[in-house]
Amino acid sequence: MSATATGPRIIARQRPSSEAADARPSLLGRLAPGAVEAASGVLVALGFTWICTFIKVNPMQRVGQVSGLAALQLRFILAFVVLALLWWAASRWFSRPLALRTAAASLSGLATGLYAGGVAVALRGTVWPLNAKRGDSGQLQQWTGDILEGRPISSVYPPLFPHLLARWTDLLYPGQPGLGLKMLGLVLIALTGPAVYLAWRLLLPPLWALAIGVVPVFPIVHAAKPYVDVVLLVLIPVLARFTTSLLRSTGKSVRTALFTGAAYGLALALLFLWYSGWFVWSAPGMLAVMVVTLAKVRRRGKDAVLRAAALLGATAAVFLLVAGVYLQRLLAGSDTPDTYMYFDTNVDPAYFAMWQGDSPGVIANGAWPLPGELGGVGVFVLLLIVGVGAALWLGAALPVVQVAAFCMLGAFLMRYWFASHMERDQLVQLYPRTSAELLYCGIVLFGMACYLLSRKFATREGTGTAESSGRAVATPALRTGGAVLCALAFFFSMAGSSTVDRFMPANQGSWGSFAWFAHTTPLPDGKCPKFAPEGKCG
Repeated sequence: MSATATGPRIIARQRPSSEAADARPSLLGRLAPGAVEAASGVLVALGFTWICTFIKVNPMQRVGQVSGLAALQLRFILAFVVLALLWWAASRWFSRPLALRTAAASLSGLATGLYAGGVAVALRGTVWPLNAKRGDSGQLQQWTGDILEGRPISSVYPPLFPHLLARWTDLLYPGQPGLGLKMLGLVLIALTGPAVYLAWRLLLPPLWALAIGVVPVFPIVHAAKPYVDVVLLVLIPVLARFTTSLLRSTGKSVRTALFTGAAYGLALALLFLWYSGWFVWSAPGMLAVMVVTLAKVRRRGKDAVLRAAALLGATAAVFLLVAGVYLQRLLAGSDTPDTYMYFDTNVDPAYFAMWQGDSPGVIANGAWPLPGELGGVGVFVLLLIVGVGAALWLGAALPVVQVAAFCMLGAFLMRYWFASHMERDQLVQLYPRTSAELLYCGIVLFGMACYLLSRKFATREGTGTAESSGRAVATPALRTGGAVLCALAFFFSMAGSSTVDRFMPANQGSWGSFAWFAHTTPLPDGKCPKFAPEGKCG
């Protein structure tokens, strides 16, 4: 099967025939399954996080941390078993496809609910968020007070999250910006899984959206700033879907193209106002994607060009209307020098496989990057390389592959440009942050390679399925879906536990220091947090 033939099945449902269109369900009937799918992920994520707040341990002692990790896993297993029974019952009594969609969405919520619940355990006994009043955490708390008192904040920092935090704090935790940031952070961590899953559902079937979308959450999302990384995880599938819409705009009316473009413009503007950094690193790659895409549209004639121009123009107009003022301020401040030295600023710039953020702790004192087995390249990176090659081989014409590949290439070029001028200019310009985008795009391309290979295999093996009864086909499909869900649940439980363990309080550690500071910083009333070592803090 050619990549071109595979494309439409990846990015959207086939256009129905006239007979099928007459028999389509009502608007409510079409929206209801998606609403159930989205709601299941959100409810499971928040519900599981809430359940984990009842774990009673002392997170400042290692034995308490281990007990807490075990309690998290016990709840995860029990929750998965209960959900599995509900999914099975739904598949027997209701729609099997809807049951699968609900199952995948629920597991996305369970995965990041475990992450958020673990951070809640690590912060038990203190009102402070991770990193207490230090660094970005302290700055956000300061901005919260400034916003509520009518004072201006940074003109170049994305404004949406600070203003949301201010309203959240004023409504639920008045006078306690630290507690407000802690609780909002837990909510955002929990909802990251469903948000990323739903973004990838714009492109892929449920199980593949779960695997490709939610698996990268654990190596990329930093619980101290979850609002930053979720934009990256959502942006790539949204850009891929936008590119797909440009290619498919030929069959739309100009009015539909305008409305579609306006929706994309609003979505991209909100993501940009939430956190703009990933737009910067993705810009060269998306410029290349637009050149390739518009060249394809141009070959389809004037009608296609007109509708693509209407969609693209509406997107740009709405984006500028919503985010134009902030974009102008950001561009005006683009020449601001940045000299902040990440711990990995002085390591091989070609290494990106493990993004440690800017506070690695004891890792900085050891060998880093970790030595690889083949020419200094490790097995994990070799798998990513194989995945990139396979995705380009099987799906180079697909928008999602093009977006991930070009964004990866563009991020590499910007990374090497800034790093190559670092000695001359004595500036870092945040280039180590490209590690997260490089890692994510590599995982996406590996996942797409697996998806395309599975479709090739299924096509070759499924030539006789048309003669089978619907029930005969559905039963193996249901069994396969259950097996994949179990495997992914196993991964999420292990990855979630490992990620949470790194955030458990540690006086000298990579991410553990964030929770340690939360337990050793005096509370607003001057007292020490409940589990401060020997009751002392400060």
